[in-house]
Amino acid sequence: MKIAVMGAGAVGSYFGGMLSRAGREVWLVARGAHLEALRNKGLTVESDQESFTIPVRATGNPGEIGPVDLVLFCVKSYDTVEAARQAGPMLGPETVVLSLQNGVENEEVLAGIVGREKVMAGLCYVQADLAAPGLVRQAGPKKDIVFGELSGEITERAQRILTVFREAGIRATLTDDIRKAIWTKFLFISAFSGITAVTRSSIGAIRETPEAWELYRELLQEAFIVGRALGVNLPDNAVEETLDFTRSLNADATSSLMRDLKRGKRLEIDALCGTVVRLGARAGVPTPASRFVYSVLKVSQVEK
Repeated sequence: MKIAVMGAGAVGSYFGGMLSRAGREVWLVARGAHLEALRNKGLTVESDQESFTIPVRATGNPGEIGPVDLVLFCVKSYDTVEAARQAGPMLGPETVVLSLQNGVENEEVLAGIVGREKVMAGLCYVQADLAAPGLVRQAGPKKDIVFGELSGEITERAQRILTVFREAGIRATLTDDIRKAIWTKFLFISAFSGITAVTRSSIGAIRETPEAWELYRELLQEAFIVGRALGVNLPDNAVEETLDFTRSLNADATSSLMRDLKRGKRLEIDALCGTVVRLGARAGVPTPASRFVYSVLKVSQVEK
């Protein structure tokens, strides 16, 4: 299987590296200093479990790659439209484009550009950071991908991709309700990203501050109510389970949104707390906590 990673930052490079190490033909589409490092020194992945350095195929031009079997689509949500158009030369008649992005609307955007029949939806649970060009640091034990067809069918092509992931040592699950899975993660990622970024704090400090912890709970509850209002089959205990999971995190855990904020980079807030606000308005659900976080973080993007 020939695979391309569109948007090979920390997460894309991590999974691309795992697949490449397993012997798959993998192309990493990257840019800037990271691209140069990949070309000149290869990819280094460091984690608590293992570390490795491997040579990789890397380019900034999808046109150099040609048609592939699978595109792992890992760009930031605000780059979805542009990246989907750039991916055109990699798309053959049977190519699958699997989104592993944050947010709950990327797949529909992709479908409108590359065709709904090519798109699969997915999510990943992995804490990875681009520590330096060509160097990915992965923390924590959870390195999972959950994915599925938009229709909910368990298709032959999805099962082939599942096999490829598992053969590469990636813990992968194929689901018949990917919308539920994406929204379950979205509860966490939208609230966790928002609370850590708006407070500029790690989750340990937030857990120890009752007012901040209550704001986090409110962010989760709003996203839950919005999802339910839109017909998502979220379990009744989704908020409490997410709180329990958050209590289990290392005290120094932060979000990529907070790290991007500190680095002065553009933020994915429109795909996270901004989505809760916008979809809440559409569904007639008040979202005052999400609106507060979104408004505060939006100010930091005025000159971006």
